[in-house]
Amino acid sequence: MSWLLLGGVLLGACQVWKPTASGEYQPQPQPMGPLTIGVWLPAGLDEFRFGPADQQHLLDLGLNTLEWVQRTGQDSATAEERVMEFCSRTGLRMPVYYEPRGYSPYDKLRNWATRTEVDSTFAAEVRRRVLGLRGQWGEAPGFWGYLVGHEDYQRAFYPALRATVEILQEEDGARPAIAVGRLDHFRAPEEFLDAFFPASGNPNIFQHEHYVFRADLSGSGEKVQEALDQLARSYEQVAWRLQGRNGRWQAIVQAHAEWRERELYYRKPSAGELRVQAGMALARGAAGIIYFLYSSGVEELLDARGQVRGRWAYEGLVDAQGIPTESFGAARQLSAQLRQAGQVLELLHFHGFFSSSRLRDNPLVRQGEADLDFGLFGDGEHPTHLLVVNRRPEQARRVALELRPGMELRFGTVADALQGTPLPSPEGRVELELEAGGFRLLELRETIP
Repeated sequence: MSWLLLGGVLLGACQVWKPTASGEYQPQPQPMGPLTIGVWLPAGLDEFRFGPADQQHLLDLGLNTLEWVQRTGQDSATAEERVMEFCSRTGLRMPVYYEPRGYSPYDKLRNWATRTEVDSTFAAEVRRRVLGLRGQWGEAPGFWGYLVGHEDYQRAFYPALRATVEILQEEDGARPAIAVGRLDHFRAPEEFLDAFFPASGNPNIFQHEHYVFRADLSGSGEKVQEALDQLARSYEQVAWRLQGRNGRWQAIVQAHAEWRERELYYRKPSAGELRVQAGMALARGAAGIIYFLYSSGVEELLDARGQVRGRWAYEGLVDAQGIPTESFGAARQLSAQLRQAGQVLELLHFHGFFSSSRLRDNPLVRQGEADLDFGLFGDGEHPTHLLVVNRRPEQARRVALELRPGMELRFGTVADALQGTPLPSPEGRVELELEAGGFRLLELRETIP
């Protein structure tokens, strides 16, 4: 069968399966671009530690992006300045968050993007601060973009956010604005996205955070699949709502354990659970994977009067002494896979997604196995690549996919897109080895007469 024709079948599969009950979901090819692989540093924690050992650990993780530092100083420099110098020196990048030199701690762009009124002086004042940041960071090779939002869910903020984004586009359109949150927590998600994503120009980036590995969730069985179903719906809502917008999204994946008032709230994900979060996000068009979080420590939560109202403790990829935890090795291995996949995906377009739970609606796979997710990628017109994700984070599997032949046409060849090696596919049947929670990217090559 010609893979060009199969591409039409793939696209048809994507159009049939819908992540919600709405009939409005019509996937539109979206360019992927370079894949972000990043980590949150310890913003909000009680200690900023960024010595030679931590810097080497961050390089060993295989990242290209760092985010979030505390408002603190070290060796006559701010934490943000120290991390920026490191990024510029090592080829990494970071978005800036704090106010320009000479401005008050209430003059971060986020402070302006979360105002409830936009008066006649708003644009001029925000422009001054953007120009101040450009003047401070503009020559730094690691200067990537602007963090302008963090869980700012109130609907009253959106006009100020829109105005801030417009000024950033005018003054520094080559760098993205970045906002963090869980999309279904916004009071009016469509209005937020309308405000945050520009109609044209360089696309901004929304980083979606959703953690499902709670303390009482076992490591296998039906409850894990229910949690992953919840995560899938969350990711699908982002992918669906970004259709037709000039924007990209990235997944902040859970890589930590968290105690709230000494009670375990989130447990550490296993290596398979870390992988499955990344694979499920990529299959839904995520342009980046961000680990939460690198360091370990305590965060003090303050009330409106500045009084401590709670203490949350975190264990990240390294422990409180800076020693790599077991999840460090899992993240390092995953980052290597993501770098490989990114080299292929950055040249492609995202075409849509579906799940083995809806194979009856999908003309691509005639027979498959349970607990698989699929992402479609191609040239913007026809899907040419298929991402297969093992939804069982506790179990490595050998799975079989039987692609649906049509009109007695011949199949083309199937190859592992990362290794470049052909895979046996007699009559369209493909067998794959998948790690626990792992993913494989296949290239569907057209038969040349």
